[in-house]
Amino acid sequence: MDQRDAFLQSFKPAVDLFLEHAKKGSSIRVVTHNDADGLSSGGIMGVAAYRADACFKVSSEKKLDERLVNALREENPALVVFTDFGSGYLNIIAETLRQPVIVLDHHICKDAEAPNVVHVNPMLHGIDGARDIAASGISYLFAKATDPRNVDLSCLALVGALGDQQDKGDRKSLAGLNTVIEEDAVKAGLLEKHVGLIFYGYETRPVPKAIAYTTTPYIPGLSGNEGNCVAFLKQIGIELGKERPRALADLSEDEKRTLFSALSSHMVSTGCDPSSVHQLIGTIYTFRLEDPGTALRSGREYASLLNACGRMGRAGVGLSICLGDRGEAMVEAQLTLDEYRRRIGSALDLVQTEGMVQELDHIYVIRAGDQIDDTVIGVVSGILLGQGILKNTKPIVATALSDDGQVKVSARGTEELVARGLHMGRVMQAAAEALGGGGGGHDVAAGAYIPVDKEEEFIAKVNGLVPEQHAE
Repeated sequence: MDQRDAFLQSFKPAVDLFLEHAKKGSSIRVVTHNDADGLSSGGIMGVAAYRADACFKVSSEKKLDERLVNALREENPALVVFTDFGSGYLNIIAETLRQPVIVLDHHICKDAEAPNVVHVNPMLHGIDGARDIAASGISYLFAKATDPRNVDLSCLALVGALGDQQDKGDRKSLAGLNTVIEEDAVKAGLLEKHVGLIFYGYETRPVPKAIAYTTTPYIPGLSGNEGNCVAFLKQIGIELGKERPRALADLSEDEKRTLFSALSSHMVSTGCDPSSVHQLIGTIYTFRLEDPGTALRSGREYASLLNACGRMGRAGVGLSICLGDRGEAMVEAQLTLDEYRRRIGSALDLVQTEGMVQELDHIYVIRAGDQIDDTVIGVVSGILLGQGILKNTKPIVATALSDDGQVKVSARGTEELVARGLHMGRVMQAAAEALGGGGGGHDVAAGAYIPVDKEEEFIAKVNGLVPEQHAE
């Protein structure tokens, strides 16, 4: 039996347990993480529970900790289902909860005796949870096993994978088990894929704005300058639209080829590495049943919308969208996304103007304190490292005060560093647990929560752990 078959067979005990409780009318409590992957997972599980005629409740949380598990003990549902977290906290779950628990997760696992937990995780079968399948994909495969009708949730599973930045295949495509989910979506007539210009806002943004907001790759003279983008497009004969602004999705294939050719020539003539031109092209995921011109039509835009809702304390709005709300929730989500982007922009400006990045021997560090919201510190650190603002020879570790009085840590690496042995999830887990906190995640992106008085000790410990991994 190969890894994939073993993983797929591991669903059966969880599916049987879920359907048993649904049939009995027992209370089922679904708790999920509040990012795009978590909200997609929660939406999938909610629909699956509804179709199984279950008595259920779905909610999202910023993190899984003792407070949450204790609250669930008091609530005392018949069955608890965790999605997009849980694998690193099996000991807390098993020690606190007496009822059966299902964990559907793709983060690194922690060994623990947990007889009441049915644990489904691709990492247990040698499948990469950072690249091959996200929690939403796991939730989808689970849901499809409970009811074949749930194949119509396949696009939502892809949203979660894109939100977790699993588009690391050729031309920014999804890979691994994600491709099995893609096939389901295509066969069901739900998904169209094509390779093209991959600017954010493919469906919704006017073309000049889409180009101006592009920073990966950075386009000299155009990135960050919408006026120059307007002039550039007029010069090459691209109509901007009279009655309404045209988005990239509105351009003809000839216009797209003209635009790509002109951008390529512009980038090379302004000193860009010719290889960076290829970053303009990627795989576009279009959901056929969503209205054209809306954020939900594009897989990446859908993911951004959900991520903003979760990070800005509006996770319920994101869950409503995943469950089918296309009315008031969409309006509120778009406003939330606009505010989220403003916060990220302000935080980036602050970090750069105040010189908040410190370079240590083996890591970059940002100590944001209460100057930057802990909900955006991870995004900010990822932008700094991923878009060439910092040299990508070291991972970055950023800290900010959380609203519960702890320090939240966000860590980001690069694919090149991972290839050399870096695993930030293991670094975060080891450093945090040594100091009375908790952490984990993936090799390229991870996080932790630690006591306030342990921040400097934690940073020093991480700075020491990173080179040990390279040496292994």
